[in-house]
Amino acid sequence: MKRIARITSLILTVCLLSSMLVACKDERYEAYDRTGEPYDYYLPSYVKVCEYTEIELPEVVYVPSAEDISNRLKQLAGYYCDRTEDPDRPCREYDYVDIITTCRFTDTGDLYSLFTFEKNSNDIGQTFLLGVNYFGIPAIDDAVVGMKQGETKTVTLEIPDPFYKDYMNSGREIEMEIYLNYIDEVDFSGTDDQFYHDHYGYYGESMDNYIIQELVKEKNEDIKGYKEVLAWKYIMENSKLKKVPEKEFKEIYDETLANARADAQKEELTLLEYAKKYFGVEDLDAFYKDMEEYAENVCFEQMVYYYIMRRENITYTDEFYEERVLAMADQFDIKDFTEAESFLIYYMGAEELHKSILLQYTKNWIVQKAIIREDVNQFFSDKLN
Repeated sequence: MKRIARITSLILTVCLLSSMLVACKDERYEAYDRTGEPYDYYLPSYVKVCEYTEIELPEVVYVPSAEDISNRLKQLAGYYCDRTEDPDRPCREYDYVDIITTCRFTDTGDLYSLFTFEKNSNDIGQTFLLGVNYFGIPAIDDAVVGMKQGETKTVTLEIPDPFYKDYMNSGREIEMEIYLNYIDEVDFSGTDDQFYHDHYGYYGESMDNYIIQELVKEKNEDIKGYKEVLAWKYIMENSKLKKVPEKEFKEIYDETLANARADAQKEELTLLEYAKKYFGVEDLDAFYKDMEEYAENVCFEQMVYYYIMRRENITYTDEFYEERVLAMADQFDIKDFTEAESFLIYYMGAEELHKSILLQYTKNWIVQKAIIREDVNQFFSDKLN
């Protein structure tokens, strides 16, 4: 009889604990209808997300320097000035040059695609005006100055911190093998006020003001993106993966592996040769392990994103949607919204476009909830001040 009583008591305790666990479910998260979305289950069982509001972020203010304005003036002028091809001399400041490069991180040996410029079908790599800090890393300009056409040089450089063109790799060291493909000497002798007015519609101080407005607009967009990435990095570093979802993990792993095989085939490489070239691994087991780690990290990040979005019931506004569509299509020189939307839907699909913009809006929402402080100076550390 006592044994039956103990069993009955245990059953009642288990039932009570179960009911308490149900009652403790995140009501704000549960209020969101996630039917038909990816990761359409109770994500708090899969991820523990840190506090994501009131993250402390640094105040970053950009004021164009006289050098910034001068560099942009040169760059704008260079588009319309006469050029002399292949001067028989080393290249110098304000030449147009074309480089072909291979770039790797010195700590891992991984290829860094941002500064790897391959020769295209027209035998052209990356063309730019030398001496105007085109890449945002003055050391690249310094390395190229003095090279002759056909010369190859290998240099070790450090990425600035912060580096707005690639926030996540700020401060890292890279090794670049640079081949100077060609040199064009530019004749800037006729770049007076009338020249700028004829091509850009501004005289003197008005031209400077136009450049200042454009530089501030560009940099503020970079700074906004920087804060979004910084906040997101903080959230990911302070959140925890509890369990990997099998379905999404397999989908991401299979797609990543299929893409790698397709890329290897295009380059007429075996998968092992491709893995050695681009991932620095010595065998396929190590490559598959890297693919598994990548798929797990993608699942983790996406689940954190969906958790925040659902818990806060975040949806983007029509104004934000139009702004992002135009921004995404701007690189293709599409200015009309309807045309831009049709173009993006054709190449991305309506669902992927929606997901991309909603992710951007969520990150923007997080920054709007942040505390901006002048005395927060750390950039890409594991913990902020």
